[in-house]
Amino acid sequence: MLRRRVLSAVVVLLASAGSLSAQATSANGQPQTQEVAKATTPARDPVDLKLQEALRERDAIIRNLLERVNELEWRMNGGFTTPAKVDERPTLPAASTSRVINSVVSTSTYDSTERQATEALDQALIVRGGLLLPSGTLEVDNTTSYFSASSDHVTVNGFALLPVLVVGDIASERIREDYLLPNLTARLGLPHKLQGDVTIPYGYELIRTVDANNVQTSSSSFGLGDISAGISRQLTSEHGKIPDMLASVRFKSTTGKDPFNLQSSQIALGTGFNSIQGNLTMAKSSDPVVFFGNLSYTANLKGDHTVSANDPNNPAATMVGHFNPGDAVGFQIGSILALNPEVSMTLGWDQRFTRSTTLNGVDIPASYLVEGTLRLGTSYVYAPGKTIDLSFGVGLTPDTPNLQFSVGVPFRMGLWGPKQKKLDVH
Repeated sequence: MLRRRVLSAVVVLLASAGSLSAQATSANGQPQTQEVAKATTPARDPVDLKLQEALRERDAIIRNLLERVNELEWRMNGGFTTPAKVDERPTLPAASTSRVINSVVSTSTYDSTERQATEALDQALIVRGGLLLPSGTLEVDNTTSYFSASSDHVTVNGFALLPVLVVGDIASERIREDYLLPNLTARLGLPHKLQGDVTIPYGYELIRTVDANNVQTSSSSFGLGDISAGISRQLTSEHGKIPDMLASVRFKSTTGKDPFNLQSSQIALGTGFNSIQGNLTMAKSSDPVVFFGNLSYTANLKGDHTVSANDPNNPAATMVGHFNPGDAVGFQIGSILALNPEVSMTLGWDQRFTRSTTLNGVDIPASYLVEGTLRLGTSYVYAPGKTIDLSFGVGLTPDTPNLQFSVGVPFRMGLWGPKQKKLDVH
């Protein structure tokens, strides 16, 4: 809609320039003999000077409008809204033409209010993978998450295969787990509707255990988690009934301290297995709401680790265990509501199913997971390019942390901008 308005503005400008030319011609309508006589006069006709000045002003406005059309196309092809500088508008000498041009510019200007109207919405979608950054835009997101989980029957001398899975001898004990996980994520918009990102988790974990004799023990760990990286591609842009559709692939490494060969007082900050995850995200707007959905599949790669042989005659004996972590399938649905240009709210549901993990071809008991989380969130744009993102989650299945809370402070900067279209005006 806005693009059609801008293009129609260019047409009206050309028509107004033609009208001005006709007025100038009418004003100069003298017999040919008189024009020849005046040709030798060095002084130029004031009407001609006004006409040339008006044409120069017209050309400048056309260039400005076409640059805005180019910027609008950049935004529509995976971009987001940022405040725009308001250009100074020239005052044309011809009063009638000036009124026409100023009227067109005022109705088609890509002003800052219009561009900021969906900034909070855009940020919420970017964080949730439903929108890409424009090419040349770098966003650094520092998010700190807190997780709280509890269980009445978990292992003490086991090992964690997944963040919420502990495998080992089950004891009649109560465990309280608290996680504080700062994540530093860098996203970079790339040409051809691509985006790359890297996430570096660096967290603190505290586990408190109360046994059957009401004796409490604590253990904690602080360090680097599993670094992950991904790349996203926008497949379609929203038009008509077709939603925005994005695909992404992520790889998770094993840089964090894995759960194998740990001392009894140590806690793992990584899973010990590489994984590859594929995502398909769709978003459809219905002003002022955006509905989004996500499908994901995570392939946890096999690995060999040294584990206890569980030999009662030799407690120190170990063996090489061949692990096959179960793959996971998940989905996410939700909506984002723009309350005003600076604030948006999110309501969503996350669900994930993880197949059982096998050790030497045998399923590990209780390793099949069903995770479900109800999420509420809000994004607040407190300055151009700066946002605060809050998220609150409640686990509604036994395999999910009871409470999740995240605070993100992303900020962005432009490394390079879109290529401008050249316009030759004669």
